[in-house]
Amino acid sequence: MPSMDSTILKTPKKSLGYSEHSYPKVLRNLKSEIVSRAETYLATHSARAAAKMVDMLDEDGTTPQASIRMEAAKQILDRIGIAKKEKLDVNVKALHGLFILPPKDKIKKVKPIDDDKENI
Repeated sequence: MPSMDSTILKTPKKSLGYSEHSYPKVLRNLKSEIVSRAETYLATHSARAAAKMVDMLDEDGTTPQASIRMEAAKQILDRIGIAKKEKLDVNVKALHGLFILPPKDKIKKVKPIDDDKENI
């Protein structure tokens, strides 16, 4: 996949009708395309990252910067959604049983007491 040179976006061509200060607007309009291409690029190289992680299992310590390479491989796999799985075990023991209440009676409307009349 060809790399996208950021200078192409930063200096839009006047011949295409862009002004010198249109970079933010062009970037906003192309954001989804840029993200899509980045995801595709990482997914393309994910097999290489996984292979590198497996190769590091047999590493004897002579490869320079092995820890940096391992971290880079993990980051690529994390970005495409292949990450270390964490399982959460949730066991709940209820100390109380389920108690079902009968339905409530309808509330009767009460007439307001008129202050002008005497209560007997």
